[in-house]
Amino acid sequence: MKRTLKIAFSLVVAGVLLYLFFRKVDPAELGANIRQADPLWLVISMLLQALHLVIRAVRWRALLSPIKKRIGFYNLFSTTAIGYMLSLLFFRVGEVVRPMILGQRENISRTGALATCVLERLMDFFVVALLFGLYLMTGFEPPSHAPAGLDIGQLRAVGLIFGIGTLACFPILYVIVHYRRPLTALLERRMGDDAAVPRLLHAFLGGFDAVRGGRLLTLAWVQSLLVWLTIAAAIWAALRAFALDIGFLDSFFIMGLLAFGIAVPTPGGVGSFEYLGGLGLEFLGVAPNVAAASILVTHVVSIAPVMVIGFVLLWRDGLSLRGLSRIGEEARTGSPGPGVGA
Repeated sequence: MKRTLKIAFSLVVAGVLLYLFFRKVDPAELGANIRQADPLWLVISMLLQALHLVIRAVRWRALLSPIKKRIGFYNLFSTTAIGYMLSLLFFRVGEVVRPMILGQRENISRTGALATCVLERLMDFFVVALLFGLYLMTGFEPPSHAPAGLDIGQLRAVGLIFGIGTLACFPILYVIVHYRRPLTALLERRMGDDAAVPRLLHAFLGGFDAVRGGRLLTLAWVQSLLVWLTIAAAIWAALRAFALDIGFLDSFFIMGLLAFGIAVPTPGGVGSFEYLGGLGLEFLGVAPNVAAASILVTHVVSIAPVMVIGFVLLWRDGLSLRGLSRIGEEARTGSPGPGVGA
């Protein structure tokens, strides 16, 4: 019942956002604009989206290295692609499933592997916020149709807050991870016989060990930056297919909106991606029908490589889509489930 309500809520949210997106779009003009897209730029965009999965797998190897060195790249790439494909289909289930698959394949702590996935999410959020803030500080120029009350100074101040806030988070995270032993020891003394929670917390924070070493942390930061610069380039290439007057730095603005849109619980970001992306393009001066066509196509070329690669690797590895989805749900609810191949 709970799962049914969750799916129903997600579909309602997607439907409302799609209605808001399409209500001011002329279908005939939308179709004409889509047919005018340059296929070469769309192919470039899809290749960049595939490349970003490779960089994510390389970054995951760096974050996992304190747990186990020399993890096979195929296992990392396969579980990364399958996980992201599952997340598009089943509302973020892949973020729980992929560390479970990798933990079984590489015989490592699944709790520690899950912690590295959480760390990835934190780094992704910080990098997107940093790029968005840098754009507001340096690259943003108000369009000619911007509201008269738009204060560029206030926007630059917001960008500065984003940047400084992002940079301040990692020292805090470093302190928490560096002193996790005294923290868990204190919890064990306070909780007495019930030491399962402190042990679980210690194992989980062990997945954050990459932030204890300066070299690993720097490497992971650089790789995170490469991930999102590649995604920004893919978005920019997809928009270039429509000959939009959008600079590369403007893609940081659109990417920030789309990252927020993808976080909305709709299947594959449907509705939220279109609505927020369309608003962003219109704010930058793109005509509504052109904005609608370009953001629709951008959504398709953004998820198509992930879906295709994920399904191919799922088939190659002999895994069951239904079984993996069930494992993810059982892991999130805490109930035991079968092996990943079920």
